[in-house]
Amino acid sequence: MFEIELKNSEEILIHDKDKNVAINIAQSTINADLKVGTIGGAGEFEIGDIAISAKPLTEGGIMYRVVVEGVKIGLVGATAKIEDLDELGPIDILGTNNAKFVPVIEPKVVIPMGNMDFAEVKGTVKTDRKVKIKNGALPATLEIWKMD
Repeated sequence: MFEIELKNSEEILIHDKDKNVAINIAQSTINADLKVGTIGGAGEFEIGDIAISAKPLTEGGIMYRVVVEGVKIGLVGATAKIEDLDELGPIDILGTNNAKFVPVIEPKVVIPMGNMDFAEVKGTVKTDRKVKIKNGALPATLEIWKMD
């Protein structure tokens, strides 16, 4: 089991059994209380059982593909363009501040970040402080998790 929490409008916190990893899409940083400190920039990283691929965007910034327990999470900020999204591959859970990315990526779960207007996204809206994923179980139809 792992949990995803919206720390603030730009940062997602992923908790698995051993690690807490915070990814800030505006600052393009990863913080997991590592001895090396905060990780910035593109690259491939493994933090415990969490695999992270940080890909550069054509207009600057970084987008992230995170794999936890076989579930693929995409984190895409404001500087991403539609053509950048191919680099993510298939995504199960999408954290973004841009609703136009949802029909392109077709995730099972959307976590609106920032001031994303998700009214145009067709899905069941759920409100909670955390998304909990047990045994990789994802919803059959799109769920939008509005976290307060």
